Amino acid sequence: MSVTLKKLSTENFSDFEKLTRCESGGGCYCSFWHQKWASMSDWEKCKKETPEVNRNIVLEKVKSQFHVGVLAYDGNGELLAWVSVGPLVDFYWPWKRAGALGEIAKSTAGIVCFTLAPSQRGKGQQKEILEALKPYGREQGWTAIEAYPFDQSAIEKHKEHVIWPGLKKGFVDAGFKRAEAHWLSNPEAERSIYRFEL
Repeated sequence: MSVTLKKLSTENFSDFEKLTRCESGGGCYCSFWHQKWASMSDWEKCKKETPEVNRNIVLEKVKSQFHVGVLAYDGNGELLAWVSVGPLVDFYWPWKRAGALGEIAKSTAGIVCFTLAPSQRGKGQQKEILEALKPYGREQGWTAIEAYPFDQSAIEKHKEHVIWPGLKKGFVDAGFKRAEAHWLSNPEAERSIYRFEL
């Protein structure tokens, strides 16, 4: 299957909304990564009560030319997935990782969310989309791509609540190598950093 990746823009924003408007019971719009939150309860409240805030934050980032992510389409133009990916310095959430990497954080892209369209789930599409992301990333001038999936132990404990970063198997199948433990990893939700050098 051929996969085409398109950078999120004002032109394809409606497709982005299809995959992020109602995720997790509210208006997520994958904006968590661009804001500082005092607590998860504040985030949940915003999703449910003022989702337009999340939408507008992402839209403004797009208009300001930040690389917020890509939409994946098949050869027939069918929407396959949303991948929140871009240079670590274009997001707020991975600031600790960006600080640890130093200057190379500007050319290291992080995958902070991987959302398959409902019709595409369970078909092994993650690997194919990641393979398309490699040449795309080189064109963007990225030198590496990182992913942050939860370990199997966390998935066994928390099920579907921790699959939003993508699954470890898909990253490993696409050639990503484990670099180290994730900066937020803990015994209740273990996760790792996987990296692919471009």
